[in-house]
Amino acid sequence: MTRFAFLFSAFIAGASGAAAQDLTVRSGEHEGYTRLVVQVPQDTYWVLKQTKNGARLSVALKDVTYRTESVFQRLAQNRLAAISQAEPGGALELEFGCDCVASAFLFKSTMIVIDIAPGTFLPPLTIDIPAPVLPKTPKEIKTTGPEQSIDALALPLLNLNANGFEDQLSTRLLQGADRGIIDLNIAPAEPRAPNGNQSLFLPADVELNVQVTSILDGLNGLLGPDVPKVERRPPCVSSAELAFDHWSDERPFPEQAAQLRSELYQEFDTIDKESALKLAKLYAHSGFGAEAIRALDLLDERSLETEHIAAIARVLDDGPLIEDNPFRGLQRCEGDAALWAVLSEGDLQGDANLTAIEQSFARLPDHLRRHVGPALSDILVDGDELEAARRILRSVDRVKTQTSANVAQAKAKVAAAEGDAPRTEALLTEAIEASDATLEAPLALARLVDKRWVERGAISPQELDLAESYTIEFRRSDIGPLMQQTHMVALSLSQEFDASLDLLTELSKDAELADALNRTVLILTERADDATFLRRVLILSHKHAQNLTTDTAIAVADRLAKLGFSRHAYALAKRPQDRLRRGERARLRAKAALLDQRPHQAMLELADDQTDAAIMLRTDALIAAEDFTAAGDLMRNSGREDEANRLFWLADLPEQVNLENHTKFDQVVQTSQGLTAAPARLPETPLADAVNLLRDSVETRNRIAELFAVLSQP
Repeated sequence: MTRFAFLFSAFIAGASGAAAQDLTVRSGEHEGYTRLVVQVPQDTYWVLKQTKNGARLSVALKDVTYRTESVFQRLAQNRLAAISQAEPGGALELEFGCDCVASAFLFKSTMIVIDIAPGTFLPPLTIDIPAPVLPKTPKEIKTTGPEQSIDALALPLLNLNANGFEDQLSTRLLQGADRGIIDLNIAPAEPRAPNGNQSLFLPADVELNVQVTSILDGLNGLLGPDVPKVERRPPCVSSAELAFDHWSDERPFPEQAAQLRSELYQEFDTIDKESALKLAKLYAHSGFGAEAIRALDLLDERSLETEHIAAIARVLDDGPLIEDNPFRGLQRCEGDAALWAVLSEGDLQGDANLTAIEQSFARLPDHLRRHVGPALSDILVDGDELEAARRILRSVDRVKTQTSANVAQAKAKVAAAEGDAPRTEALLTEAIEASDATLEAPLALARLVDKRWVERGAISPQELDLAESYTIEFRRSDIGPLMQQTHMVALSLSQEFDASLDLLTELSKDAELADALNRTVLILTERADDATFLRRVLILSHKHAQNLTTDTAIAVADRLAKLGFSRHAYALAKRPQDRLRRGERARLRAKAALLDQRPHQAMLELADDQTDAAIMLRTDALIAAEDFTAAGDLMRNSGREDEANRLFWLADLPEQVNLENHTKFDQVVQTSQGLTAAPARLPETPLADAVNLLRDSVETRNRIAELFAVLSQP
């Protein structure tokens, strides 16, 4: 029994350790930089090194595997071009799509945060600094206590390597933080204005143009991208300071609004500013964002309080704020400010206080919970906080009175993140058919068509008609381009490729054109018959061909190569803007070169490729060049012994054939050798010689029949 318990414990420990080796990489776009977050076990050693046009993250975990499937779903910029891992246990390779550098820091001891921002990589400080000339010191120096530590601090840092310098700097920064001298709130790498009011530290008799600095002020410019910059984050706004719960009382809204509006104007039509401020708060608390902004305009003055009211009002009407957001950077705070920060920023930060956000949401009045709940759920889903999103939607369900299109859409997003495809489709259909659906119905249809495209599903005639009607209905609204893209993709999924590609002329913006074009051309490549595929692809304009993504261009070029259109396939595989999937593009160029009877060009394309597919193409190129011997050696080195024997037989080199494997061409070579052997002659006995020739002729015919039989085998 004890032995069984020990084995069971060892199995559980091994399973837990194996599970801990899968590290999920999350991503997010921010103003000026792209952020990646990798969750690691506590006390895990890690190193981020800059490479040529990229970076490499290494962690001290055995057989670690990075989960990067969802990284590019949340990225809109081209700062991160590719992310990969060569093998389990290897480093995470980052390839940049711009002149960028990466900086990293450890957050809460379990999250490696990597920020990619435009900049130029600088070499380590110690690369070009000559060794210091130190004064000679006595062999024995007897110091004790504090004197020893002072001497240690006085030693120059130039004799340290880069890692040693960083260790020394980290120690000094931590000591300064312990003494209250500096603040270690870490922020991403970007240009920053100086923080704090330095006049507080100046003597009264010093002129204001004098600035007090220290050595720490110059570190950001010297240490390069490997050391994060120090930035003071905005102070938190407490719930008592915001006082959102007191923006309205228990009386009905019409009664409160009537009283405040009656008190709004005083003698000579002057505005009572206190009443105007209270009226703006009441409107915002009741969900009337535009009315709250109008009331604030009556004040004709700005303060932090009015900015908070205006930000909440704009969030209620328009969603996340692009600029002038007083709640930016406050997701880490306690109280209501965290909730309005996440709603106004539109994405979940790594330091977000989920507990405070959910508690603040639960304290909202019912009408605001119904209003902002779906949007908050979407933000939490994008931040991989599915359980929190479920709790928000359950809270909305408790206060809603009927089926709501936006709630159904939020539930569909949660179901999609969970991988529950049937429930996702049912909820999107419910959102489309909801009685209160206005903009939610076309948006739900767009998400449904997007889901069908990802799954390579089919579109029903009713859904196709609905997409066409929405395109006409919303053609002049903000979602008009989205409806046009949805209609175009829906047509392609219904195999109506001509009608789908004819709609390209109606898409004006390049981004909309590129997305719809790529989705349609991929479906065309996968599903269309040869005639339709060639007719639509070969007439694509140069602009449209350049707008194809690397993945789409490779898929189109591969099918063109299979159909024998080498020139067009080569052009798509050799576009200058493509930087990803270099090996596949090189193999496609090699296929095109072989179709053009250029075997040496094909071998040049495959010079650095050692994959199995490249070896087979290289063999085909050698065969086309009639170099059967080299082709046979290549096949033998790759372990394809029977194919190597065939090539050596074609090269008329039977001595190179390995006859020990008893494969098809072993028998062919043996039979061929029997055919080439000269018959034995008996000139002294003519009759015996004739009989021997007849016997040899019969054996030769039998060997030829045997050779044909062997060659006809699969």
